[in-house]
Amino acid sequence: MWYWIFREISFVILKLFFRLRVEGLENLPKKTNFIVVSNHTSFLDPFIIESVIPRKIHCLALRNLYRTFWVRWFLKLKETLPVGSSSEKAIYLLTKNEVVGLFPEGGRSFNGRLKEFRRGAALLAIKTGRPILPCAIIGAYKALPRKAKFPKFVPIKVKIGKPVYLLKEFEDTIDDIHLQEGIFRIRNTIQEMLNDG
Repeated sequence: MWYWIFREISFVILKLFFRLRVEGLENLPKKTNFIVVSNHTSFLDPFIIESVIPRKIHCLALRNLYRTFWVRWFLKLKETLPVGSSSEKAIYLLTKNEVVGLFPEGGRSFNGRLKEFRRGAALLAIKTGRPILPCAIIGAYKALPRKAKFPKFVPIKVKIGKPVYLLKEFEDTIDDIHLQEGIFRIRNTIQEMLNDG
């Protein structure tokens, strides 16, 4: 319940003050759940993604965010998962038709450009067979970059790409070449959407 309340509040604020727009909703998989993956330049990003995707997303959040009581309380209400101990929980949720979301750069970009991706998103896709839904957030860095104290009310757009399917592996040990190819495909898809604007 709390997730949807927070989502509606975020959507209204983002629509009113940042003229939030979304392209590519037709690319959402209709017959399966999925893993939402996006670039990360601003504290606004989780709220943006949750506002445009019409399904409940269990986002992975950095562990250090849980150190502050009120932030921890808020994240628990939104049913987020702390990065580090969450991979098994995320796999479980994906097998139960839930949607999981993460920012594979591992933190916000300092300059707005896409950083290298960590392996988590590709690993989840390979282990569960669920598709990656690539998203590109455009404008959030101008609205609220890493060191800014107050946001600028500039337009924000989200582009949703076509799902990326990685071949599922049933072995305990994942082939590293397959994993690296998956990471490259996901990152390249998001980078192309960012380049297109």
